[in-house]
Amino acid sequence: MLDDLDRQIVAALIRNGRAPWRLIAEVLEQQERTVARRGNRLLASGEVRVQSFPSPAALAPVDLYMLRVAATPSAVTAVGMWLADRSETHWVSALSGASECIVELFLERDAVGPFLHGELAALDGVQNLSLEPIFEYFRTVSGWRPDLLTLDQYETLSSSELPHLATRYTEFGMLSLDEPNRALAELLRANGRITIEELAARLGVSKPTASRRLETLIANGAVYVRAILDPASIGYPVEGLLTVRAKAPALDAAGRYIADLPPTRWAANVSGRILVQTAARSLAELRGMMEGIAAQPGVTGVDLSLFTRIFKRSTVAYRDGKLPLARDEEDVTEGKTR
Repeated sequence: MLDDLDRQIVAALIRNGRAPWRLIAEVLEQQERTVARRGNRLLASGEVRVQSFPSPAALAPVDLYMLRVAATPSAVTAVGMWLADRSETHWVSALSGASECIVELFLERDAVGPFLHGELAALDGVQNLSLEPIFEYFRTVSGWRPDLLTLDQYETLSSSELPHLATRYTEFGMLSLDEPNRALAELLRANGRITIEELAARLGVSKPTASRRLETLIANGAVYVRAILDPASIGYPVEGLLTVRAKAPALDAAGRYIADLPPTRWAANVSGRILVQTAARSLAELRGMMEGIAAQPGVTGVDLSLFTRIFKRSTVAYRDGKLPLARDEEDVTEGKTR
């Protein structure tokens, strides 16, 4: 059971997965030794893990999609697990509003047909498929701000994210990852809090070079370093998907409003509608959020479907319904204070 300080440390890691324990301690006005001990314990327990994954567009010419897979009720679990094991998926959840899974998916354009109508359609129990492009993110999971810290505390830990880079990476002229930077990203994937010293040693470069490469990749949106956890562990057990309909001129303003709400984990323009993943303390809080959104100018409707099961978060597939320990457990449990 996490106490208030534990939850605040987790919130700090959500904002900046590589924040030194010293900085987190200053923000929380706690002793560094206390924060480091508790933070290392949280990482070792598996309740939270910090790791990276590259922007798909930095690896290949792909587009982001929101996929819905309707299946017979008895097949939803098998379909969700199959999707979670695919490298093309970021996250996979089952919905309560219908017998279906919803998936964030990235594919090269010529791979869409074979994936949908070849592999996926051939699975037992699949009844219908719907694929829509993600036009733009108003917030990604990297920008989630659970109501555990103040806005000033979040800004001290790290500047606000640039969510548009998720879908417009190549449009802004960002470069693809070369082999040395792919190797760096893979080390971060095993342990997002790996020290600069160890990163440099494993890459065979100097510490300033390793630090400069890492800072550039994160700043340019080529690599995301995220704390991955079940929101229920920090007091936000009600996860769901909102579908918000708005008149075209009001859509961007509504999206920005939604992105600033504490229960919003991510919000995106998907084919001219706003889809929102939420994590709330209670159904009452979620209801209040929905009423606030519905009252925004130009919003014409808000629908809700709760999540019944999580199969994958931020590229990490669940095992037996649980978030697994990081692959490189030795690095995580050491958790050196940087």
